[in-house]
Amino acid sequence: CYNLESGETDNTVDAGLVPLASLGDRVWEDSNGDGQQNNGESGIPDATVKLYTCVNNAPGVLVGETTTDAQGNYSFTNLQPGEYIVEFITPNGFERTTANVGADASDSDAGTGGLSGCYELSPGENEDTVDAGFYKPAAIGDRVWSDLDGDGQQDAGEPGVAGVTVELYACDANGQPTGSALASATTDGSGNYSFTGLKPGDYAVKFITPTGYTLTSANVGADGSDSDAGVGGLSGCYNLESGETDNTVDAGLVQLRPGIDIEKTTNGASNSN
Repeated sequence: CYNLESGETDNTVDAGLVPLASLGDRVWEDSNGDGQQNNGESGIPDATVKLYTCVNNAPGVLVGETTTDAQGNYSFTNLQPGEYIVEFITPNGFERTTANVGADASDSDAGTGGLSGCYELSPGENEDTVDAGFYKPAAIGDRVWSDLDGDGQQDAGEPGVAGVTVELYACDANGQPTGSALASATTDGSGNYSFTGLKPGDYAVKFITPTGYTLTSANVGADGSDSDAGVGGLSGCYNLESGETDNTVDAGLVQLRPGIDIEKTTNGASNSN
C-alpha cells in the first residue's frame, strides 16, 4: 500500500517480468549404435523423462515428469531461468547408447544413470538439444555341424558337434576382425551356440577346430545352410542393427580318418609303403 498525500506523485511502483524458458528434444532408437541420430532412426514413444533442478552437478528438486510422444519428442516449458538436469528412464527392452559422441546437437546426452549434464537456462531460452539414444540388444549365432559328405552344406541328418569353442570379435572400419575376443562360447549337445546382449555394430565369429576334424569348404551353396568358417576358422563381418538376431553363422567340420600304414616284409627285410 502506498499513502499518497495531496499533490504527491509516486513513480516508484514497478514490476519486473522474466520470460520463461523451456528444455527438451527427443528420445530415439540408435539402430546402428553409433551414438548419433541418423536419418531414418525412429523416435521411441512413451519413454519417461524427468526434470530436476541442478545442484552441484547432481539432481536436486524434481521439477516435472513427462513421456515422449509418438515421434519420441518431449518438452518441459514455463521454466524459471536457472540450472536443470534431465533424467531419461531406460525403456523396457532397451539399453543406453554411448553418450556425448560426435556432434552435440545430434548425440545422446544420457550418461551414467540416464542423467544428462546440467543446463543453465537464461530468460526466454529454449534448449532443444537434450536427447537420449537407446538400442535393443542384438544377437548372433547358429551351429557347428559334422559335414558327413564334405559338400559344405548342412544336409538332413548331419549331426551337430558339441563342445566346440566359438569366439566373438569386433570388426574395424575395413571389415576386418580386430583386438582380442569379446566373448567365448561352447556349442551345446546339438552343436548350437549364441552370443546375445550385443550392442549394434560389426562382428566376426571364429570357430576353433577341435582335434580330429578339419574345416569343410566355406561359402558353398545356399548361404543359410553353408559353412561360414574361412581361413583360420574366421567368418566374415556381420552388421547387426538394434534388436537384430542373425542365426546364419555356421561352421562345417569334416572328421579326419585315421591313416593306414602298410608294411611289407620280404626275405626278412622290411619295406614301408
